[in-house]
Amino acid sequence: MTKGTYASQHFLQMRNEENINQWEVIIVNDNKQNIYMDNDVYRRVPMNERQSWVSFLMIFIGMWASLAAIGVGVDLGTQLTPWKASLAIFIGYVICLIFGAFVGEIGRREGLSIAVLCERPFSKYGKLVPAFVIFMVAGIFIGVQADVVTRIGMSIVGIPLADGFDVTRGLIAAALCALMMFTSYKGIKYIKALSWISIPIFVILLAVGLVLVIRGFPGGLASILTLEANEISFTAVMFIGVSLYAGFSAEMPDIARFVRTRSGLIKALVIGYLVSAIIPIWGIIMGAALGSGEYWVIFAQYGLAFGIFAAIGLFLAQWTTNDNNAFSSGLALSTIFTTLHSRYKSVPRLTRKQATLVPAILGVVLAFMGSGSVSGLYAFVEALGSWLVPIAGVLIAHYYIVERGNRKVGTKGLSGLISMFTVGLLTQLGLMPLAAIMTIIGSIVLYVVVYYAIEKPLFGEMILKEELEEKL
Repeated sequence: MTKGTYASQHFLQMRNEENINQWEVIIVNDNKQNIYMDNDVYRRVPMNERQSWVSFLMIFIGMWASLAAIGVGVDLGTQLTPWKASLAIFIGYVICLIFGAFVGEIGRREGLSIAVLCERPFSKYGKLVPAFVIFMVAGIFIGVQADVVTRIGMSIVGIPLADGFDVTRGLIAAALCALMMFTSYKGIKYIKALSWISIPIFVILLAVGLVLVIRGFPGGLASILTLEANEISFTAVMFIGVSLYAGFSAEMPDIARFVRTRSGLIKALVIGYLVSAIIPIWGIIMGAALGSGEYWVIFAQYGLAFGIFAAIGLFLAQWTTNDNNAFSSGLALSTIFTTLHSRYKSVPRLTRKQATLVPAILGVVLAFMGSGSVSGLYAFVEALGSWLVPIAGVLIAHYYIVERGNRKVGTKGLSGLISMFTVGLLTQLGLMPLAAIMTIIGSIVLYVVVYYAIEKPLFGEMILKEELEEKL
């Protein structure tokens, strides 16, 4: 190997020769700096290019610095007694922390993104289904949250929001969304740098806003937390808590693959989730104290100076969420095209950077159309919890139960698809009892049952063989 190059990844492609599944290993030599560009979704992140958890901590927090979390929190603050709503949200986040840690460790251990990791439990072509779900959900949310930032900014400077479609709002939202896509296109190195700038400013903003609200409310924080409201159940709020972080929890491998050690990953996740839980709880307190149905107007109630600071802080924080959304969406779409290209040569094989342009454009269009209303937020949040959590459950069941003992087991995708669609549909339709907990547990249990009761007896156990020159 010449200086400046390295065997950065083994491109593993499943193939069937005389009904024997083998892994084709292709060594891809790239310039060292391109590891952060992450252009080949099948390239493992080499251990010597991983970094400590500290350097990625702000990314983990930035992933969840979501204005959707604030907006949903504000709305919940008017529907359930604030201390109950805060506790329910926190429990939901702890549930996400637990399954996010399991899924993240799979990505860290394998060095691959979530869409590629779906290949073994869903099959080579079956993984296109969860990959498409990840691409769509992550991509759509980009436009939703860019629109939210625009609504906040317009409220602060006193520009009225017209009923229905507003051309001025649409143009501003589209421009801000396009700007946010720069770091997602450039890659993880730029996402990390932005997070370390944005998150401290965002945390200061939340602290200042909280102090202002508490000081201005008779009886202070204790009075706010005990304001009685019972328009929504405790368990429903728990599921909302899971749903708020279901997306990035399920997509954790996309970032966790860059972390060096398991203990480091756990530290980053615990701190990241605990800090991030403050965001919707902050919204709950603000909503209860101010009684605001339109959550973005709360930032315009404390003078122009605070409003401008809030607009800047919220824009930067939302940027850290949207670039992660576009990054994961691009990884998923690149996986789809790479897989299809292996069979249909007429289908182009998109790199991660090329694929990221698609959700970026989709986000800009949706931001222009206007999708940041409270009803829109709830719709997307429910989709996150309903469909991304079962994908995580399938991966946990396969990598920790079916593949116990460090085996590599391939499947026909039957168990994965049945589990994902059954649990996802039941949850989406509101038929899953205790959805906050049973969505993840149900998908794990159903996958194991279908695999051992149906798929394995029908097709046998497909042990895959890998010949790796370097161990991660």
